[in-house]
Amino acid sequence: MKKRIALLVYPDFSLQEVANLMYVFRWYFDTFTDVIYTELSPVRSEEGILINPVKTCSEFCKDDYDCLILSGCSDLRQPIRNKKIKEFLENFVNDDSFVIGAICSSPIFLAQAGLLKGKKYTDSLFVEMRESFAFIEENNFLPQSVVEDGNIITAVGNAFNEFAVQVVRKLGYDCPDKILSGYTDSNDINDYIHHLPEDEILEFKEEFKEEFKEFF
Repeated sequence: MKKRIALLVYPDFSLQEVANLMYVFRWYFDTFTDVIYTELSPVRSEEGILINPVKTCSEFCKDDYDCLILSGCSDLRQPIRNKKIKEFLENFVNDDSFVIGAICSSPIFLAQAGLLKGKKYTDSLFVEMRESFAFIEENNFLPQSVVEDGNIITAVGNAFNEFAVQVVRKLGYDCPDKILSGYTDSNDINDYIHHLPEDEILEFKEEFKEEFKEFF
């Protein structure tokens, strides 16, 4: 494993749909995420957060990464007209081994670049949108939360946790079915009281010993 994944971004991409995936890779498997785009200029997510890419698509080398992730997008107009995104994705057309995950509306970019030809997939596009683009093979659409066909994993937008699990497992890691639900309904007080592991207590005390002496 390269211990690094790549996230392709574009204006109005959804940070929320891939946040849990990046969290799981970082904290469960010590794998970091590199953000890539056609330029090194900041990109604003649909949540309004500015993200700084660390590499351009032209600088990307797949040998440095375990997989490529595409998030959904609330406004398709800019990315679908960005020829550099299409050209970048076309590099993966004949590669059946490099894992690519696309969630929500982003499978449309894979279809535009020819990566979904003959492959089953899902997405969160409106039916009318799927019917209108000639490059989308509507007959291969499956009304499911997550679909895996070969090296490509696609998912609907609200299946972001299931999507994360599927990608993690595709890369050979063990992962429970349910992760990071975001809902807590337990009445057990022990679920809200946390202790450091024994082997980390001394490290913690040593690291912050000077701060322990401070009074505010």
